[in-house]
Amino acid sequence: MSPFCIKSALMLELSGQPWQRSDMLDPTEMPHRKLPVLATPDGQIADSDGIRDWLEGQGADFDTGLDAASRAHARAWVRLAEYHLGLHLLQMRWNDDTVWPEVRDQIFQPVPEPMREEISAPVRKEIQNGLQWQGLARFTEAERMHRLEQDLKPISVLASERPFLMGGNITSADLSVAPFLISMLHTSEASAVSRRLRGDKILCAYLSRVFETVPLP
Repeated sequence: MSPFCIKSALMLELSGQPWQRSDMLDPTEMPHRKLPVLATPDGQIADSDGIRDWLEGQGADFDTGLDAASRAHARAWVRLAEYHLGLHLLQMRWNDDTVWPEVRDQIFQPVPEPMREEISAPVRKEIQNGLQWQGLARFTEAERMHRLEQDLKPISVLASERPFLMGGNITSADLSVAPFLISMLHTSEASAVSRRLRGDKILCAYLSRVFETVPLP
């Protein structure tokens, strides 16, 4: 369910470091009270950016072949994915009443069904309040889709011209953009965003290239 966990898994695979996935239902005892967290000989490394920093400190380079300007562009793609596509993903999962029951049953599957709505409701409300405060939830669906299209169009343009966003090799830009796109695509057939992505041959082909280049166990 977490694009940040997918991003971290992709980085771990590319880094060549041996690693093993471990799932947990309640990350409140973890640093920052969220996932992903990487257990290392240096201790627990929290957050996908922290995991990237640690892996790069071990010798990994997720932007091999890029000059300084291109590395700056890649960093901008990372931030667009995580701080704008990410907001749209939260909106479609937690604030769309047609999608919410499906998402609730996935995230809160371990909770007995009679208690699931009661347990999940406060969490949902907190995220909804955050989306209101940030502002995305205040737009109409048409306005949100327009804003999303403004992000998807440049991704499609680049993906139609080259294998990956920065050229012929996969880079940090793809390791963030692809996890958010695939999370949106697979969220729910009831979501207009999911349907939009399923119908996009260029973006679907791009996602296939990313996950064929770095297959996850």
